[in-house]
Amino acid sequence: MTPEQFKQIQTKFNQLKGKQELLQTQLADTIQNIEVGEIRLKNSKEAREIIQIVAQKTLQNLEFHISKLVTMALMAVFPNPPEFIARIEVRRNQTECDLLLKDHDVEIQPIEGFGGGVLDVVSFALRIAYWSLRKNRHTLILDEPFKFVSPDLQYKISDMIKLLAEKLNLQIIMVSHAEDINVAANKTFLCTKIEGVTKIEEI
Repeated sequence: MTPEQFKQIQTKFNQLKGKQELLQTQLADTIQNIEVGEIRLKNSKEAREIIQIVAQKTLQNLEFHISKLVTMALMAVFPNPPEFIARIEVRRNQTECDLLLKDHDVEIQPIEGFGGGVLDVVSFALRIAYWSLRKNRHTLILDEPFKFVSPDLQYKISDMIKLLAEKLNLQIIMVSHAEDINVAANKTFLCTKIEGVTKIEEI
């Protein structure tokens, strides 16, 4: 073997050795990246499980809060009222809430099996429940609510409104023609209009 041939072989060897070292470095980096990726994947799975548990607990608390508040409102007005159920479920990757009334162990859509009076109270209590979750203001204004509640239950409506207002620290201002809906109010004002002039007086 001539010195020239030996030199060529040595050069080729050094080139191959350099490539080998580069490949070994790349392999080590790849292995490290895989290990980091596996750790991240594991952490992500654990985080997702924690988020799912917290989300489920939050939904359960929300269901309980809404169901309890609306049922309490119904119990304050009606004898032997149905139980209100708010059931939150995930369907088609979307969170949906079923609003039901349970009467004698039978769950019914409110609009299908109950009169307007019950729906009036449920609607009002749901608005209160929604407000209690946000609490962005402490005053709620109602215009002619409870139109379908029978006159003999209007005084119970008044008691129910006061109960919820005190429980949630909420001020309710209500306009109504119903005669007995104001019996539990802290203040009542009578508005009359005579010959185009409106007169307001506390009674």
